[in-house]
Amino acid sequence: MTQSDQPFAGKKHILASTIGAVVFTITSGAIAAPEIEEVTVTAQMRAESLKDVPMSVSAFSGETLKNSNLSDFKDLFAITPGISGDTTDSFFDSVSVRGVNNNSFGTGSDPALGVFLDGVYQSRTGATPTMFDMDRVEIVKGPQGTLFGRNTASGAISMTSRKPGDVFGSEISVNAGEYGRLNVEGAVDMPVSEDFAVRISGIHQEEDGHVKNLAGGRNLGASEADAMRFTGVYEGIEGTTITLLAQYEDRISDGTIYRALGTEGDYDQVYNDQQGTDQAEIADAILNIEREMGDVTFSSITGYKTHNYTYVEDFDGTGQSIDTFVRDQSGEFFSQEFRLTSNNSGPFNWVLGASYYQEDLDAYFAGVDSEDFICAGAMEVDYELGVNSSMTCDELAIVFPDEMDDAFWTGGETWEYAPTAGMAIPGGVVVPDGMSVEEAYTRGEFSGWGVFANTTFDLTESTSLGLGVRYTEDQKKYTVDSPWPDTWTAGWNYQAMFTDGPITGDKTWSNISGRATLNHDFSDSVTAYASVATGYKSGGFDYLTYRINDAAYAEDPDAWLEEYEWTVDSSTGEPNSFDEEQVLSYELGVKARLLDNRLHINAAAFQYTYDDLQQAFFIGAAAVTRNVGESEGQGLEVDARWLITDNLDLYMGLAWLDTEFTGAPEELCEECDGNQMAFSPEFSSATVLTYTTDVGFGSLALSGEYTYTGEQFADLENTEEVKLASRGLVNLRASLTAPSENWTAGVYVENLTGEEYYHWGYAAADYNLPATQTDPSRGRVAGISLDYRF
Repeated sequence: MTQSDQPFAGKKHILASTIGAVVFTITSGAIAAPEIEEVTVTAQMRAESLKDVPMSVSAFSGETLKNSNLSDFKDLFAITPGISGDTTDSFFDSVSVRGVNNNSFGTGSDPALGVFLDGVYQSRTGATPTMFDMDRVEIVKGPQGTLFGRNTASGAISMTSRKPGDVFGSEISVNAGEYGRLNVEGAVDMPVSEDFAVRISGIHQEEDGHVKNLAGGRNLGASEADAMRFTGVYEGIEGTTITLLAQYEDRISDGTIYRALGTEGDYDQVYNDQQGTDQAEIADAILNIEREMGDVTFSSITGYKTHNYTYVEDFDGTGQSIDTFVRDQSGEFFSQEFRLTSNNSGPFNWVLGASYYQEDLDAYFAGVDSEDFICAGAMEVDYELGVNSSMTCDELAIVFPDEMDDAFWTGGETWEYAPTAGMAIPGGVVVPDGMSVEEAYTRGEFSGWGVFANTTFDLTESTSLGLGVRYTEDQKKYTVDSPWPDTWTAGWNYQAMFTDGPITGDKTWSNISGRATLNHDFSDSVTAYASVATGYKSGGFDYLTYRINDAAYAEDPDAWLEEYEWTVDSSTGEPNSFDEEQVLSYELGVKARLLDNRLHINAAAFQYTYDDLQQAFFIGAAAVTRNVGESEGQGLEVDARWLITDNLDLYMGLAWLDTEFTGAPEELCEECDGNQMAFSPEFSSATVLTYTTDVGFGSLALSGEYTYTGEQFADLENTEEVKLASRGLVNLRASLTAPSENWTAGVYVENLTGEEYYHWGYAAADYNLPATQTDPSRGRVAGISLDYRF
């Protein structure tokens, strides 16, 4: 039975404040000194000591996640320097690993960070599950395409769920705190027979809002989630382990909360006329078969996922009905991977594998915008007229008939507003009068396959060489149907053009990526490594811009657009596409185990270059994704754990980062060259000090956590107006564990100093849309927790 399969009843309770997967172990004998136990990780698809893995890996135990209230994968970023973008919605467009992110939010693109659950890909906006009942989570930074596969150009997060033990056991945890926080998590292990065991686990989370909506209604920022998982392990066939996981989750939150700059009130008071929604139903099934065949292990990982996702946001962040964005999405995903892994003790070890995936994705997009706001903005910005921003379309049509005719084809007539009053669209949005509703229906049919090999050869007793390679092929078929809306302002907001029926783009991308590592043990205590790796992320499609492929368009674009009334069909156009991006990364690292194994230090220096980096730029309110020239980054990451005394443990993680963005098209971003990448703080850190002692009636653990994130830009333009200030958060925790270890009670305070900060910022957009900052931080939260095990 593997380490993760050990019965729960036989595990020691991990201290509530411990960060990472490192735990204490006491050697036999009354006078033996404690030492830090080496962590076992599977970042290279085999169980290995963290010290022997030639890459930067941060590992966290399931107990750490639960006791630190980390349930979303973005929650890990605060304690993992080098990763940022911890927004409160389900999107990936802010997630940045070592300064690299994909800020495109359409369904035709993919994130650069891969998230996996038990080996199955999860990185689709709205479809990534809550982290609960985890055995461990590993974060691997740098290109990971050789072993993890698709869309891991910047890194990967691998979540491993808890497996059933071979004795009956149960546990329940209750966490309650301010702002209506209530988390209840439980699990039960049930050995059905000598060869078959089951684990059933679940979680309920709820929390009230903390942002006052001055436009009326309840506080914003509330969330609720319910999830259930069944895991069965069968070992009735000699040398074979069959594991089946099935889980379902239903969650809802308010999504991104926008606060327009200049709004009256405190930082956590907003005017939102539209209630936001971030709601998902997610179901997963994963079948894992492992069979020992002498010196080789055969693995089969089959995954199936389905999800429904609805998202609504008040993009303008004001109390007026100006701009509401809606997305309603459903999808199915299937993947299959086969692996052969050597498990001999000789100098040569290897992993061979092949994988396949297929994804079908249907999405509805809508931009709901005030016609009066668009009219006034167009006259003021594009026609440079001194208009009063409160003037309506019909008033402007009277005062400026020629300009309004030129912009909106009014023909000098009285303005006709779109008949939208009472119109209902997905997300529960009821459209008021005088609104432009631009709708688009998209369908993605994606598939791909790959083959890979990773080898390790011991050149000497102290030096090993690693070589890995993967061939990948991705095919995307993307269909968009976006008819002209019933409004005169069409073409001035989300889309410049529309479609006459569905139009389709179909493209295939292929890549060969690789990795080479050199690992050397200078002693039993110090290991160093060097690596060079390439990464790849497949190309994709814009969801609301189109390429005209009619030869007549090239001869006279203006005449063509006028003749076809800014409309393409299946014979004249297709969705705009962008190419794959590639990265070349170098890394030097050292891993030291010092002071009789009471001090662990892991350090990595890296440098990377991205070619054809995929980045989204705004034209009006439409996001246009393009490949840009060359972007570079370099940095240093250090994490250390020191068992100062038998009772006092110190953890520190530090990251320095320097990025430069170049090659932006001038028509999309005039002053981007030389800027920092978005969500790339130059310095970030996490520090945890833990004190434990026996108080006679139990084991007491006291800890203090401090996380710091330096100032960072929220956009590629490096707009000072919406730059995110640095922030430092202090959390305090105390817990008491009974001598029998069957219960633990704790108290905690998060954000002790009430630090005030935002998670993102948007510069002022076309037509006078105000600059906004999003998701005001939650203030100080005090709470209690109770864990009971039997």
